[in-house]
Amino acid sequence: MAKIDVSDPKTLKAAVEKYLSEFPGDLICALQLWYEGLGGQGVPTPDAMAAMEAELGTAAGWADAGNVRFEKFGVQKSYKLVK
Repeated sequence: MAKIDVSDPKTLKAAVEKYLSEFPGDLICALQLWYEGLGGQGVPTPDAMAAMEAELGTAAGWADAGNVRFEKFGVQKSYKLVK
């Protein structure tokens, strides 16, 4: 998977929508999106985290679920699929 440029809002929005449409779960955080959906490596910058959280927060069908502990990522701001 090619790394997505999170500084480009259009590219980020398209990549997030594509990943969420194929995502098998109903709970996600920005770090999970970074590593699994966008091909990110290393630790994302605070600006990248803010951009990803903004996209997740406005993604159709997804809502803020507050802080949740993820096995791989620790406690993270999370988003839940609204059914």
